[in-house]
Amino acid sequence: MAKIVSYIANFICFFFLFVHANANNLETNFDNQILSSIYSDYNNDYETWKLLPSYDEYKDKEINFLNQFIVNQNNKKFQKYNIDSYIVDLFNSLSQIESQECTSLNVNNENYIFEETLTLIINFWNSYCLNNVNFEFLEKIDNRFNNLKVLNRLYFYYLIGDITNIQNTFNSIVDDKELLAQFNFKQLHIINHVFNINDLNLPLDEIIGLEESTSKLTFELDGEYQIKNYFDIINIQIQQTSAYYFYAKDYKKSLALLSYLQQNDIKNKEYYDYQKISFIAQLIPNSNTLQLIQNFEFKNQKFQYFKDFLYLKTATNFNFNLDELVSYFNDTTLLNEWQKTELALIVAMEYYSQNNNLIALNFLNSCCKESLIKSQDPIQLFKYGILLERNDHIKESENTIQKSIDISNGSYPSILNYLAYLWVENDQNLDTAEKMLVKAVDESNFQDGAILDSLGWLYFKKNKIDLAEKWITQAYIMEPSEPEIIDHLSQIYLQLNRIKESKFLDNKIILFHKDYFKYDEVFNRN
Repeated sequence: MAKIVSYIANFICFFFLFVHANANNLETNFDNQILSSIYSDYNNDYETWKLLPSYDEYKDKEINFLNQFIVNQNNKKFQKYNIDSYIVDLFNSLSQIESQECTSLNVNNENYIFEETLTLIINFWNSYCLNNVNFEFLEKIDNRFNNLKVLNRLYFYYLIGDITNIQNTFNSIVDDKELLAQFNFKQLHIINHVFNINDLNLPLDEIIGLEESTSKLTFELDGEYQIKNYFDIINIQIQQTSAYYFYAKDYKKSLALLSYLQQNDIKNKEYYDYQKISFIAQLIPNSNTLQLIQNFEFKNQKFQYFKDFLYLKTATNFNFNLDELVSYFNDTTLLNEWQKTELALIVAMEYYSQNNNLIALNFLNSCCKESLIKSQDPIQLFKYGILLERNDHIKESENTIQKSIDISNGSYPSILNYLAYLWVENDQNLDTAEKMLVKAVDESNFQDGAILDSLGWLYFKKNKIDLAEKWITQAYIMEPSEPEIIDHLSQIYLQLNRIKESKFLDNKIILFHKDYFKYDEVFNRN
């Protein structure tokens, strides 16, 4: 990072309030604009950044290149960029591929294993372009990306009409559930297409599931992604690399790759538009981002549900007016019952998060009660069960959450935990609750503080104080700011006559957790 960025980074917290206050209402003062520009760049807020004066002479060349690419200010096709960067090398190589210049990608700037994997894939297709196919490139791919070895080999066999090797590939993967689970949905559609035209059928229903779900909707949407040639096979893997960058917190590279795809794969542009907006929404959930989502245009109507979902989820991530949230929901169209319920639950759970439990339940019942009664979606039922319990419909809550557990075969530790804890709180079915919580603890790999706390609280109710202290102490270490865990540990200390420690924990709740639903109980015992 160049000098001014390094210098400002040290003072970013100092300038935070000032710059944040002025980022959307910029003053004409040049220094303030530069600070705002630095701040928006630092936070990957490109909607603000592109409106501000540039300070290119102070910036790292790669950062400046990526920023300009992200906001589509640097979109000349086949331009040769002279910057020492993996992304720049990648763009140069991709431009050469599109112009039928088959040359190997420079690998000197790789930092991640997924970069190396993409490099090897591009070099494999370059060898195909040169009529000298070299499978060694695919063999060098790390075994963690076995699915990509299979995908690229299979598509090559498809291009040359090698039916024998297509059959052999099918035989080797058809029963390999672990390998099949590694393919994303676009990749699954490709391999399924190749197999189908050769009268080979993958058991996709077992992978995707037959019931309505976000996964199924995504699978159906990705089925319309267009594949014309091996360039598109590379593009799918570039899109996946963008996701790898994003979750590695290398946000500029992630967004730059999507911007490249937006400019160079027009037939699939809607897919890249949506992913780029969704990443921006995770980074900067604000009114500008909501406007981006609203402006997202598409011909494929399967995007409508995803657009509505993204808008509502993003709106809940900042201080958005709940009445406007409800209004947006009421204006949604083209939804089936499952989709409508899924969106309604976003609004209802936002009311719940603000302790408006009755409003949340009434809202959900008014739009979707019949759908929920018939629902076979364990997560929808679980959330509905939470709202029922918080409104003292205990028996109905138990039945709803039990139905969720039965449908999912107890495969969600958090759902097991919630019903078991409900029983523990009401001193019911403690032995059954213990079995459920032991299973939930095990299946969550002892890494979920809420579940550890529930097991400890069960032992407290069974008067096994030593076990209760063991589990709840571990939960407190993992989640020291969770008021219910603090409350439980305080009561254990009180039982053990460790009065000072108990009062210390109570004071944490009294001082910092006034929204805790048992606040009055904690306050009164002090």
